[in-house]
Amino acid sequence: MTGASAGAGATVPDRRGPARSPYLLPRQPDPTRAPLRLFCFHHAGGTASSFSGWQERLGGGVAVVPVQLPGREHRAKEPRLREFARLVDELDEALGPLLDAPHAFYGHSMGGIVAHELTRRRVERGLTPPRQLLVGACPPPHRPHPADGVPPEHRSDEELTAWMAGLGGLPDLVRRYPDWLRLAVAVLRDDLSLVHSHASGPGGATAPDPLPVPVRALAGSSDPLVTPGLAAEWARHTTADFRVFTLAGGHFFHRTAPGVVLRLVASLLAAEHSTRS
Repeated sequence: MTGASAGAGATVPDRRGPARSPYLLPRQPDPTRAPLRLFCFHHAGGTASSFSGWQERLGGGVAVVPVQLPGREHRAKEPRLREFARLVDELDEALGPLLDAPHAFYGHSMGGIVAHELTRRRVERGLTPPRQLLVGACPPPHRPHPADGVPPEHRSDEELTAWMAGLGGLPDLVRRYPDWLRLAVAVLRDDLSLVHSHASGPGGATAPDPLPVPVRALAGSSDPLVTPGLAAEWARHTTADFRVFTLAGGHFFHRTAPGVVLRLVASLLAAEHSTRS
């Protein structure tokens, strides 16, 4: 349950502006030093530590920027957000100054919904969109989120614990300590409220217009929530190039097989960068 190192190298200067944003890790390496920035958005109940080790594996050509939502790890004392629109507003303001150079988004599960909505917001405002939108284990926007059938506030702690454990998203170490487990369930509940508020908010029931951004959908071969077939439906949400990839694993394949995922991500980023340079 502790935060992970953001990697070696020069860190973002301690000054006002985007470097001071709590959405960035405290020791975030300076992303302006790399030709491409990869912003990573974590899953419901997760943390920026989900992307621990990504910087080392992707190398110096890509600046990995894990995005930390409030109420966890170094932001544990902050209240968690339960309104999706407010989250996107804050991300747009906090990350905007760092999105003026070539960048891409990777979002896992709920993080994919966040990344897509932030992309849509920037396209609508005529701002620079990501060169690629990579979504892992994430249902397409025109489909309801598989976890959204019952409002989170109507689910007991036991139900949420069993649900997350069944997906492989609850480490045994957390389950052994009641205080850790209670915190993990509380974070999950509020994050699912974010998803629910997006689905029930304005436009949540209708499919948004497709984006002029290449989309890459990654799916776990044994994921019970987002099957490869469901992930393939992301094709209707882009007017640019679309590709879908099936990886061995379940809903959290980015944690169980990080090497495979990162080799794919690296190749996708490199291919896109070479076509633009």
